[in-house]
Amino acid sequence: MALQFHHIERESCVRVFTGLPSPEIFEKICSWIEVKAKHMQYWKGEKTTLAPVAYTHQLNSEARYGPSRSLTLEQEFLLVLMRLRMGLLVEDLAFRFKITCSQVSCIFTTWIKLLSRELGILIVWPSKTQVKKTMPCCFRKMYPNCRVIIDCTEVYTETPTALDIAAALWSDYKQHHTFKFLVAITPRGAVSWVSPVYGGRASDVHIVRDSGFLNNIQRYDLVMADRGFKIREDLLAVGSNLAIPPSSAASMQMHCKDVKETSQIANVRIHVERAITRIKIFRILKQEIPLCIVPLADDIVCVCAALSS
Repeated sequence: MALQFHHIERESCVRVFTGLPSPEIFEKICSWIEVKAKHMQYWKGEKTTLAPVAYTHQLNSEARYGPSRSLTLEQEFLLVLMRLRMGLLVEDLAFRFKITCSQVSCIFTTWIKLLSRELGILIVWPSKTQVKKTMPCCFRKMYPNCRVIIDCTEVYTETPTALDIAAALWSDYKQHHTFKFLVAITPRGAVSWVSPVYGGRASDVHIVRDSGFLNNIQRYDLVMADRGFKIREDLLAVGSNLAIPPSSAASMQMHCKDVKETSQIANVRIHVERAITRIKIFRILKQEIPLCIVPLADDIVCVCAALSS
């Protein structure tokens, strides 16, 4: 019998298998997405798919492209969440849902593009007023103008055979092939912005400058980051400022003032590390990403970030 949601509808099982907090949340998201999912055009590759997007915008039409469904929409949604949350192999999902491996790949590609478009609205860049209204006390006292905390994180990929791709994905820091992306959170800890993915070769500074993050920053904003983000001049150009831990030479002891400042920044920067941990509760981002789904990395990161926010 193919796996269905009612087989795992206990709250503890829903958290383990889907990453969502409760059966009610699963059902609400599923019923909301079903409106668009009923009209999806299933992905069959660039040469055979009729449109470059995952679903048709003509929602009033009853037409649907592709073969008749082997699974219900609820089962397809569950399949996608299980792959994200547990990092399951295509063969494992094919066995659990009694379908072929090619059907699993088709369903995952189609749904991840749809979910990225629909759930991306959950990642919101709040106004200054909203940030100040919800700012924790530890920020109000030390960093009242803090608008956002940023950090980059990396995800391992399989080793490419093409030398140019391998060079772009190689990370000296991880000593592995990776892709990386920038995460920005509010002082309250909510994910407020996620960049597109870059090869592991890209520096943190390059990602900040190239991703469009700086377009969100306004005059007098304070951006908090780690030492590697040498972007003070970029922020000064838009009238904002940067808070990073003071640097020191390896052979010299830090001054008491610098030690205190480093400790203060570390105590509040931990929130961005916790946000990244929440995103990576979806284990697909904690193991080697197969090269066949690396082109979907932007969509995968967006969906995981939205579901964790």
